[in-house]
Amino acid sequence: MIYIPTVYAGDKSEDDEYSWLSANPRTYVNTAKDELSSINVFTSAYAELKIADWLKFRQNLGISYTSNDRSSYYSRETGEGKVANGRAGRSDNFWQNVTAESVLTFDKTFNKIHRLNAVAGFTYEKSHWGGKAITAQNFPTDLTKDYDMSQALVVDRPSSSRGESVLVSLLGRANYTLLDRYIFTVSFRRDGSSRFAPGNKFANFASGAIAWSLSEEEFIKRLDLFSNLKLRFSYGQTGNQAISSYQTMESLGTANYPLNGTLTSGFSGQTYKGPLNTSLRWETTDQFNVGLDFGFWKNRLNFSANYYYKKTKDLLQNVSIPLSTGYSTMWTNFGHVTNKGFEFTANVVAIDKKDWGLNFDGNISFNQNRIGGLNADQYATQLWYGANEVFLQRNGLPIGTIYGYVEDGFYDNIAEVRADPIYSKVSKEEAQRMIGEIKYVDSNGDNQITTEDRAVIGDTNPDFIYGLNANFRWKKLSLGLFFRGSQGNDIFNGNLTMIGMNSIGNVTREAYENRWTPENAANAKWPRITTAMTRDMKLSDRYVEDGSYFRLKTINLSYNFGSVCKGITDLSVFGTITNVFTLTNYSWFDPDVNAFGSDASRRGVDIFSYPNSRTYTIGFKLTL
Repeated sequence: MIYIPTVYAGDKSEDDEYSWLSANPRTYVNTAKDELSSINVFTSAYAELKIADWLKFRQNLGISYTSNDRSSYYSRETGEGKVANGRAGRSDNFWQNVTAESVLTFDKTFNKIHRLNAVAGFTYEKSHWGGKAITAQNFPTDLTKDYDMSQALVVDRPSSSRGESVLVSLLGRANYTLLDRYIFTVSFRRDGSSRFAPGNKFANFASGAIAWSLSEEEFIKRLDLFSNLKLRFSYGQTGNQAISSYQTMESLGTANYPLNGTLTSGFSGQTYKGPLNTSLRWETTDQFNVGLDFGFWKNRLNFSANYYYKKTKDLLQNVSIPLSTGYSTMWTNFGHVTNKGFEFTANVVAIDKKDWGLNFDGNISFNQNRIGGLNADQYATQLWYGANEVFLQRNGLPIGTIYGYVEDGFYDNIAEVRADPIYSKVSKEEAQRMIGEIKYVDSNGDNQITTEDRAVIGDTNPDFIYGLNANFRWKKLSLGLFFRGSQGNDIFNGNLTMIGMNSIGNVTREAYENRWTPENAANAKWPRITTAMTRDMKLSDRYVEDGSYFRLKTINLSYNFGSVCKGITDLSVFGTITNVFTLTNYSWFDPDVNAFGSDASRRGVDIFSYPNSRTYTIGFKLTL
């Protein structure tokens, strides 16, 4: 088990023999407070002016606002509050965004064979945010919790923040269609971001596309085979401004320094952002696509095949630099990444009758990415303390490459220990201690296990991902099923790093039952139990697992009653179940996890990740 079980051990934590490790979860449920109140407001409005039949102007305005207020208190009965004699926290923050879009649209057909659709626009987006927080501890009583922070004998240093960012864009797009079969598209946009320094705030991005509706050509129509056949080519550029709002500005922080023999408060340059780099510029992605669409039997059977090649250059990265500079990392435009692959989609209308309907939609994607342009190996940001340099960034390898040690079983007896050159000359006590311990591969043969023995031990990128929709209709009853899956991706299961086999806590049943013993040496998966603190379990292929899975993601069932009475035009009821079942060999709770969110350099990590929950929803839709 990972935590002490929820067995009632009295109202006081002192009555629990395991209180030195953690408070009983029952105590947390009954006494700990951690409340979050949120207000979310989203509004949008538009005004449209029709200047002519072929020309109109539209003004869009969107405003969103989010406010959060959090309060917490951990009493003396909890692990956090026991030593501190009660610990309290109060914080609040807000985020506000205003988006304005001005769009002029021209749409006209000439001589029945030429159609031109053109758009010119300007967008303005401004965000600002702020927050403040305070924590305190050592309260005379738990009764007032966090409601009276002035009672605390120790009040930590309060913090507050405020910021804003602006993004503006000029854009234009033109679509020209000839004879409903030749389609040409060109677009251009100029984006400006407040996050970059003067001279690099703006960047230009262009795109173009050509499509040929072959099914409209007479020589294709004579084949009497295709109901739709289209060939597509496209090229486009996109930009990325993924740095913090003030990364390219000098920052000062408070600091104390001696002046005339007296400690005086002042300011000094902050180092957490790394050295200032005003040359940072937009990250740019160039992408080429070619595709072919097929339709048969009046489009009851459709296929689409696409090939793409994408190269992202001037990557915005926080790279490691020598500590002699006074910093550990620096933001820069460094390296490039390529992605290429195939995407296939299909749609089948199997039954399409008055009372019966059945159709399927499916897709499958194959992607391959590679890193390039680096002067030396880099590593993604550490996952947590003790889990550093897990993801390797090396030319020719993909993002998501897991790097670590390779295991080679266990030392089953003293002869195996002595046969290893690493332990051939150690003391008898040291050799005896290694029985039942993990054996690591000495890949460079220098008779010692060092960081030079690490190798590529995993890849979090899947070989392919896929999805399938199945929709069934019988009269007014509809049933929808959505399946999804991933194949060939690895997961770095960080939860297993908590299992050291040297403590009463943090040992799962599976690990305990498969630990090394003289009787279970041939089938052991975990080292022997020990109370010694000398064990060094390295980040190895032990923590890399196959993350492939197949999941029934959603079941939708609905029934339409139609007009049930006067005044009600339509009434339908529906029920939805999500995360119905999952087929996987992954040992933990959920293979569809990503502990570090949108950070592409650290995807495929599971560490205390909350699994996707199964939800049941019942509702109705009423139209008057």
